[in-house]
Amino acid sequence: MLANGQMRLPLGLRSGATLDDFCPEPNTAALNAVRSLLVRPAPMFVLYLYGPGGVGKSHLLQGAAQSDAGWIPYIECAEMMQSFVDLALPETFSSLVDAPLVCLDNVDAWAGQVDQEKFLYDLYNERFHRARPLLLAGREASRQLVWTLPDWASRFSACVPMALQLPDDLQRQHILQTMARRRGLRMDRDVARYVLRHQSRDMVVLESLLEMLDARSWEQQRQLTIPFIRHCLDREASS
Repeated sequence: MLANGQMRLPLGLRSGATLDDFCPEPNTAALNAVRSLLVRPAPMFVLYLYGPGGVGKSHLLQGAAQSDAGWIPYIECAEMMQSFVDLALPETFSSLVDAPLVCLDNVDAWAGQVDQEKFLYDLYNERFHRARPLLLAGREASRQLVWTLPDWASRFSACVPMALQLPDDLQRQHILQTMARRRGLRMDRDVARYVLRHQSRDMVVLESLLEMLDARSWEQQRQLTIPFIRHCLDREASS
């Protein structure tokens, strides 16, 4: 436990996942909803973001956790299956109850797990009494989740659901160019189109690709041209 009573948790935060770095299209409403939780929890006491991989759910939760609103724990539920006993310790639970916001990612991984659902039910109730919000995320729509505990299912049904959408091709191009620009890289339209044609369109994968290109560009003092990117990709594939 930290000196201020907060628990050390396996947060798994990415430093680049901030709300300011989140490219809003086509999920501007979700970004605004998350920001509202950080300043005024009512009327969205519990917000549930859902959608397929790559839409930015984890980015929004991690961005909220790294805001300046105080200590905000981010918990990746799917990764807490084995170490859940540590999360359920009384001192840990008390720390989570008192946090200004708690972000639970991939919460649908706990569906059908009685102990985890009981934990969610208790956390919901304790934070409700303190008028403190929860931010949840998962892949499935709320109506598609099958919870074991009726009490928790009832609480979860009161969450405000918000679907996130995958960007279309033009939005992906703009997002990729924005991500490059924030790294100080110039990526013109043709280069962005080339990357999207030849690489995975998953935004997490593209972020990793940009990190590699940033390093190579710095090392070789080269601009992001199609031949340079092709050379970097060939080099990565052969290594």
